[in-house]
Amino acid sequence: MNITADVLVVGAGIAGWTAALLAEQNGAKVVLIDKSPNGLGDGNTLMTSGSFNTAGKKPRCNPVELYEAVMAEGVAYPDLARAWANNCSRAVDWLKSCRISIAESNVGSLRLEPETEISLAPVYRKDVGRNILTKLKGRFQESGGSYSSEVEGIRLIRESGRIGGVVGRKGEEAVEFRSKSTVLTTGGFSANKEMVRKYIGHGAVECKLRGSKSCTGDGLRMALEVGAKAVNLKYFYGHLLSLKALTDDRFWPYPRLDSLVAEGILIDRNGNRFVDEGRGDVAVANELARRDDVTGSSLIFDQQAWDNAGGDAQAIFPHTPPANPWLMENDGCLYARETVQQLADALGIDRSHLARTLESFNQAAERESFAGFPIPRTGKTRPLRALLYGLKVVPGITFTMGGVLINGRAQVLNSSDEPIPGLYAAGDAIGGLMGGYRGGYTGGLAQAIVTGILAGESAAGFVKKP
Repeated sequence: MNITADVLVVGAGIAGWTAALLAEQNGAKVVLIDKSPNGLGDGNTLMTSGSFNTAGKKPRCNPVELYEAVMAEGVAYPDLARAWANNCSRAVDWLKSCRISIAESNVGSLRLEPETEISLAPVYRKDVGRNILTKLKGRFQESGGSYSSEVEGIRLIRESGRIGGVVGRKGEEAVEFRSKSTVLTTGGFSANKEMVRKYIGHGAVECKLRGSKSCTGDGLRMALEVGAKAVNLKYFYGHLLSLKALTDDRFWPYPRLDSLVAEGILIDRNGNRFVDEGRGDVAVANELARRDDVTGSSLIFDQQAWDNAGGDAQAIFPHTPPANPWLMENDGCLYARETVQQLADALGIDRSHLARTLESFNQAAERESFAGFPIPRTGKTRPLRALLYGLKVVPGITFTMGGVLINGRAQVLNSSDEPIPGLYAAGDAIGGLMGGYRGGYTGGLAQAIVTGILAGESAAGFVKKP
């Protein structure tokens, strides 16, 4: 069976619905396919809290500020970063035109569908994403777009030097989707253990999956087969979680440990620090995931940090339960002891090693200098005093930051940084915006929506507008 369209979009996340709708609005005949049986796909958007984060800046600030914020990590690609920065404000206006409600805080951050009722089991599976996708899908179908579920993309069709669609499988039947332009919006590869092992680290398969199980790297695989260039594959967005998260779903995807990481130190099972905790929770989670021993680390902090975690600003919205008292109430692999020796015994760590690590850390914190330390500590810190806490942790991966490299028109590039004719990508399927030493998180929704807009418009560019 063959199906033809001007534009084929592969993947029904928010990037996919955005690209499909933009292509329709620009006069193209569009078909969107997804491997999930669900009417809205089964991607990470269904778990979103609605935060429209734009590299820590206001979406409507000067695009130069947005561009510089993204480029500060040193791993983003200028053409893509500039196009993203120039279209963040426009993306907000476009969302409003799709009747998606937006609330702006007093610091300029945006929330999509903020009136949506909160669900606490688990906290991120609310109706925010469902409401957004339902509105986009409704407008797409009203404008004549076609959607097919339960279609798995197998390979890209390459003919006469360009991409002409996708060979898919629906049940036992092979289906050819022929198109003038093809947009890959299949999400990242966080649920593909083989790719996680290959691109993030051998031990990263022990990380907790915080995101969708459908993100198996289908778009990356198909694009690499036709010569696409992939970048920033070792980076992901995620957080440290209690080790209990590996066996108890109540612990994913919360509570967030950001404030405890900021005040504590992370040690391996030998009692040694191995990372600069001042880089932030996302960067620390990435560092731990790339180690061979992913499940053998503990976060050490004190009573003051524990008390502060009870009023963690991260817990205010999206209503993430604070670490204190959540971890204690739910047996979250947390131990509180009066002495270093007692804590070492509880964690199964050599007493002398842990004592030396804490002593040297406290001395450096007292003199406010980590000069000469093999592992530096950036940012302001303080000594840790009894009562001491130890929390066994594991990285949780929400989505991968790397993927196929695109330019400012969302065209997929080959190894020579030249566009592959007829092939575009958006959302978590791309690389080139996120990642870096300090985490490099620019915002999942903002990346997906802005690149979806760029991909939809560019893919429909061959259609003569009326």
